[in-house]
Amino acid sequence: MIPTVAPARAGALAFEGVVVAAVGAWIKLGLGALALAALAGCNNSPHPRGAERENTLYMAFSERSPRYLDPTSSYAAPESTYVYEITEPPYGYHPLKRPYTLIPRAAESLAQPYFLDAQGRRLPDDAPDAQIAQAVYDIPIRRGLKWSPHPAFAKDAKGRPLYHHLQPGELGDKRSPFEFAQRATREVVAEDFVYALKRHASPRLEAPVASVFSEHIVGLKDYIALIKRESARQLAGLPENMADKPFLDLRQWPLAGAEAVNDHLLRIRLKGRYPQWRYWLATSFTSPIPWEVDAFYAQPGMAARSIGWNQWPVGTGPFMMTEYV
Repeated sequence: MIPTVAPARAGALAFEGVVVAAVGAWIKLGLGALALAALAGCNNSPHPRGAERENTLYMAFSERSPRYLDPTSSYAAPESTYVYEITEPPYGYHPLKRPYTLIPRAAESLAQPYFLDAQGRRLPDDAPDAQIAQAVYDIPIRRGLKWSPHPAFAKDAKGRPLYHHLQPGELGDKRSPFEFAQRATREVVAEDFVYALKRHASPRLEAPVASVFSEHIVGLKDYIALIKRESARQLAGLPENMADKPFLDLRQWPLAGAEAVNDHLLRIRLKGRYPQWRYWLATSFTSPIPWEVDAFYAQPGMAARSIGWNQWPVGTGPFMMTEYV
């Protein structure tokens, strides 16, 4: 093979071509890097830069803000992120097990229902549905469970509620429960769960599952009619658009299907066998409600300052509402 020697000038041109090609490649690489850097600074995240490194959960809403944070009323999925962390129903779900498995939350343990016939006699667990008049759930409530601190629980030296009878002007410019000087807590008791079930009968609340519950909880259908009459009697003569309606104390009227046997035993009576009830016990609709907070939020001026359940829910969960903007 005879080597071919290219002219010097041609070799120079070839070398220059390589240089030009190399320079062109570096320019393209540089422009590509600049484009990547520019793209890195431009993204579609609506959150401030660095927010991903903070312990903050962002949720999308079709409305301006959550409509209901009151556990009796809340029914939308985005609201549940708040409600289920602030309040605790009797049951919950194991965070890892699949299929989903019920576990106790506010309850000490899961209750197995027992069955009664029309004469109140105990039936075997495998009794035919036609013989079962009532299914009874005796739910033990966890001891030592405390409400998050709130001015509704504060008391004076004589043990009387400190902020349940605020006079005109005493509310001042407060817009949060945390602006009150005194806050306190107390232990959750079975009566708080009874009171929560009674609230589904109140015509002053949005209660989306009241019709379902009334088909199963003994006496609730009649209780709804009773509370509607009592509410109308209390509001007679008052403006229809009155924002701060007087406190409707549901403790005055017993509900046949819900009873506090003692401070730590809740008894719920259902019409017949209804195995799905255990899953309702894992919803916020059965979370406990302290009457003191209802009384506190019913005072004049609270609604105008957005101090109520839908802005400042109270519960026993691992989180508490501390800011509402």
